[in-house]
Amino acid sequence: MKTSPISSKKRPRSSGFTLVELTIVILIGLVVSGLMMSLMSQQIAFLRITRAQNFLIEEAPQINNTMTKLMSRADAFRIHNTFTGALNGSGAVTTGGSVLVLGFINPQTGQRDFGLVSLETDTNGNPYLGYYNQNQFGTPPTFGNPDWIISSRINNANFFVQNDVFRMTLTGPSGETITYSGTSRL
Repeated sequence: MKTSPISSKKRPRSSGFTLVELTIVILIGLVVSGLMMSLMSQQIAFLRITRAQNFLIEEAPQINNTMTKLMSRADAFRIHNTFTGALNGSGAVTTGGSVLVLGFINPQTGQRDFGLVSLETDTNGNPYLGYYNQNQFGTPPTFGNPDWIISSRINNANFFVQNDVFRMTLTGPSGETITYSGTSRL
């Protein structure tokens, strides 16, 4: 009886991956991409929250510093509904004003100078809070051409007097409101 010798040669394995190996790799890829999407959506949500609070965090303190310096140097103030009324000195109000007129006594000349803080809109319809400087005998300022802009990131400004205290309420781009109060000495 002839027997065939047992071959010690192993079959060569074909190069490639098994179905189980491919399934594991695909599942790991799906888990990693799911985690990445979750992290990205959290980052986007955080960015939205930060942008929404940006007005209160960055812009509002700067407006406060500017208005505090202006109000501390002013000797008197008036509130008006319109820029024209503020220039003419007519139609002063105690509530609902959008223009604040500040009076300053120049210590060197004794002459009264004026400053106007006005809520206006630019040519694109975007509101801003502008400041105009006016000499008592100088040329009146031109509406829409402020000397400098206090803030261009507000939606509304309301000047009013409550309990003999000047107050200013600003509305930010996301609808947030902040109210500043002046001293009663004005």
